[in-house]
Amino acid sequence: MRVAIAYDWLNIKSGGGEVTLQKILKLYPEADLHCLIFNKHKFANLAKGHAVFPSRLQHFPSFLKKRPNLLLPFVKRSIQKMDFTGYDLVISVSSAWVKNITVPEGAQHICYCFSPARMIWDSWPQYLDTQKIGPFKVGAISRFFILKVVSKIRLWDYYSTQSVDEFISISKYVSARIKKFYGRDSVVIYPPVHTTIAQSQHKKEDFYLVLSVLSQYKNIDLVIEAFKESGRKLVVAGDGPDKDRLAVLAHECANISFAGRVSETEKYALFARAKGFVFPSLEDFGITPVEALSSGTPVIALKGGGLTETVQDGVTGVFFDEPTIESLNSALDDFEKHTFDTSTLQKSASKFSEARFGKEFSSKLSQILAKGRHAKN
Repeated sequence: MRVAIAYDWLNIKSGGGEVTLQKILKLYPEADLHCLIFNKHKFANLAKGHAVFPSRLQHFPSFLKKRPNLLLPFVKRSIQKMDFTGYDLVISVSSAWVKNITVPEGAQHICYCFSPARMIWDSWPQYLDTQKIGPFKVGAISRFFILKVVSKIRLWDYYSTQSVDEFISISKYVSARIKKFYGRDSVVIYPPVHTTIAQSQHKKEDFYLVLSVLSQYKNIDLVIEAFKESGRKLVVAGDGPDKDRLAVLAHECANISFAGRVSETEKYALFARAKGFVFPSLEDFGITPVEALSSGTPVIALKGGGLTETVQDGVTGVFFDEPTIESLNSALDDFEKHTFDTSTLQKSASKFSEARFGKEFSSKLSQILAKGRHAKN
């Protein structure tokens, strides 16, 4: 059986999606890898042993490839030109566009969906307010033409997904969004998290941790403002486009420090030492909170999204209901009244292990393929 795995972008960002892709590639070592853009310098190890077939976007200028939003008018045509002739099974792993591929008659297309594309669905048109064309914000004329383009892409996105044979979603939250936007049912298989962490010799210290890409939508500024008010100690680990603004926001606050980008070893040491892990954004799943739990560290999280499926209020962490300083500080006050059991935290994280993912994903695909063969006979 010839297998192809399709992914949106292997270009700049490397995060939980790419970790999941790598685990799926290991499950299908003979599979070919198709993607919109492939940065071989950054992702050579991820794709090692697999033939890689990027789309025609690979030949676009570098300044465009670094800004996927500017490639939006060219995405549909590039997806339509991707060739899956000769494959028996195509697995699209997608939060954006590759789920809209066309596979030959007789092949099965299974989509492991991280999320319907937010920029054209539930985050639209507010998304435009954060975008620029060069140094300029999107104006009225540009907005008019962009809206026309996106309206067409939304129709294409909806109708293309109807040809996917089966959807698998990364959380119940995403499953509901797939149903809402595409009218499709999906089974839930949580993504893999590295939960087999060696027992740490670090003792708990009197600080809270934020570990994240430092982008504005992650709400790190909310955490900084809350800790400025309370005086509690906070360590912010990570890097990103919002780092300078956040550093200014925390200027002269002796209780707030920035660790910058950290290695995997440093990350787990921070998890193990922190008294609590603060997660202030809504996510479709959220890998870092599960990593914190596996390190024996409880979580303080904004209630909603996939976090309600990974964190148990009062057992493995606490929630705050609103993205406000008052709500977060109230949750921290509540958090400090609790005692959390390390073994309970780690046991809860084990439900999202890499081994569990491999077993469930392989089993589900075997069931889907068997059902497809039965339907043809």
